[in-house]
Formats: sequence, C-alpha cells, structure tokens
Amino acid sequence: MNAETGKKTVRDFLELLHTGQTEPAMALTTGNPDFIIFNNPFPGGARAFSGLAGSLFSDGPNREYTAQFVDGNTVISQITIRGTTLKGGQYENFYLVICTFVGDKIDRVQEYMDSGYANKMFGMG
Repeated sequence: MNAETGKKTVRDFLELLHTGQTEPAMALTTGNPDFIIFNNPFPGGARAFSGLAGSLFSDGPNREYTAQFVDGNTVISQITIRGTTLKGGQYENFYLVICTFVGDKIDRVQEYMDSGYANKMFGMG
C-alpha cells in the first residue's frame, strides 16, 4: 500500500461510512471489515455501522483530520468530528481511527473516542 493512497482511501472510506453510503464504503474494503470500538466488535461489522451512522446527524458529520500516519499496512488517523445531532445538539468529539489494510483494501477498523460523550449526545446512554 502506498502511504498517500492509503491515507486518501481511509478519508474516502470514513466520509462514505459516516454518511451512510454503505455500498461505496464497502467497495474500499475487503468485504465487511471488522469494526471495533475500543475493544468491542460492533455487531455486523462496518456494514452495520454504516447503516446506523447515516441516521445520527441532521447536519454533518464533518471531519477535520489533525494527523494521519502510516506504519506498514496500517493508517492511523486523528480526527475531530463535528455535526448537529437529530435532537439539535452540537456534537464535537475527538477520534483515533486505526485502519489495517490487506493490499489496497481496508480489512479492519478500530475506533477510539469519548464514548460517554457520544452516547449522551446520541441518546444511547
């Protein structure tokens, strides 16, 4: 995997995934990659997360990449995600997303964020 291509693939994948564009997002993967939040697999993987993600915001989400690093077949992205929740709240959370590639496709996604804040803002906690 070329470093710059890997970074762009991750940015494209997350844009599609977070806006609920499931099939175009999955085209950048090995099929339905593991999607792990902290150490907990998301039931149904990235495909299921995409189905949920598209319904979390009334405006956004918008991503600001503050850093992206490549180490071998892994792209590590530091991201601030902002948007307006369906309840009208202003969401701003800081994420670390680790994507592991097989060849030029994403095979595993592991995400870290302030999950307590996210749960509160989206009414899940």
